[in-house]
Amino acid sequence: WSRPFGVSLLIAGHDENGPSLYYTDPSGTFWQCNAKAIGSGSEGADSSLQEQFNKELTLQEAETIALSILKQVMEEKVTPNNVDIAMVAPNYHLYTPAEVEAVIARL
Repeated sequence: WSRPFGVSLLIAGHDENGPSLYYTDPSGTFWQCNAKAIGSGSEGADSSLQEQFNKELTLQEAETIALSILKQVMEEKVTPNNVDIAMVAPNYHLYTPAEVEAVIARL
């Protein structure tokens, strides 16, 4: 048997109600969530995110938590060449390699 291809997505945005994060699975079902991990190693990462996330985190605290969890589940060393960080609220900003390195340096 062959397995049909499917995709899960994390969709993040910001509107008049603040930031939003949605998770969609291959069936097309979607859920709104506060923190979510998908992909390889996502079970452990998602569990850690649920334990550590709260709405009172500063941006810097959230960056550090997310990257430290990613570091735990990635097989490779975390570098600006294999990790992207983006901020979506209030405006979209993809971090430069130097900005990613600054977050890595806090770990």
